[in-house]
Amino acid sequence: MSEEDIKEEIKKLRNEIASLKEQLREAQERRKERGYKFYIDIGNNIRESVEDALESVAESIHGELEKSIFIGPRGVKIIKGKVSEKEEAAVDFSKTSEIMNALSHEHRLKILKELMSGGKYVNELQEKLQEITTSTLLSHLKILEEAGLVVQEKVRGRYLITMPGRTAYKMAFRVARFVEESDLE
Repeated sequence: MSEEDIKEEIKKLRNEIASLKEQLREAQERRKERGYKFYIDIGNNIRESVEDALESVAESIHGELEKSIFIGPRGVKIIKGKVSEKEEAAVDFSKTSEIMNALSHEHRLKILKELMSGGKYVNELQEKLQEITTSTLLSHLKILEEAGLVVQEKVRGRYLITMPGRTAYKMAFRVARFVEESDLE
């Protein structure tokens, strides 16, 4: 490549950068006009207020998921509207009993708590939960998996918490908080 070609390429890159900066400025103005918390400030440094945006989006998504969608090891189930008395009477509580049984042990709740922050391998769980032996940990993971609260990746072997697992953990956490508050009074 000749020196002239290099200069031409640099000129094209500078023009492209200028165009991208202009597009970012326009996007920033549109977001400000719409009242979004997310903004991009272009100056010497490019700064993004991503935390507010992500927190807002995560809260919205979480709220909507809790209201309408459960994602489990067998796929997605969408729940619409209120449950009628007829539907409530026809509910089979065997699965609920299985989930509550899986939540009935302190170690399993600790495992779910560790998985709330992301997937983990057995050795990572073992490091965090040293009071649980490896064989006991594997036994608890099997029970949680059978209840549909965790899944294990087929290829890598990491354990991941499912949406019903997240909801069940939060429910158990709220019950624990309620019990603690009731004991104080």
